[in-house]
Amino acid sequence: MDYVPNRRIKQKKEIKKPTKWLVLTLFFLFQLFFYTLIRLESSHTRGEIPRLQQEGQRLKANTSVLIIEKERLSSPERILKIARSELNLSTPTADQVFYIDAFEK
Repeated sequence: MDYVPNRRIKQKKEIKKPTKWLVLTLFFLFQLFFYTLIRLESSHTRGEIPRLQQEGQRLKANTSVLIIEKERLSSPERILKIARSELNLSTPTADQVFYIDAFEK
């Protein structure tokens, strides 16, 4: 062992870096921001649910009305009445019907 003169050996002072606290603070702020964002979206969604349920009920009622109207408009009696009165169509007679033989060349 070598003798070292009576000099004080300087110990390296540990420099305290604020990195640990900075990381924790940033992590906390990120969680706070994320939580706020989730709460905002959640409350917005809760407000949308009743409105969309009402719209769904309205559309179901409208669909029922449209189905009834479609049935009324596509009835054979109505179509026959329009064909005779507005388009002047009538049931074809025997001499107006032509038969085509599909196998004839």
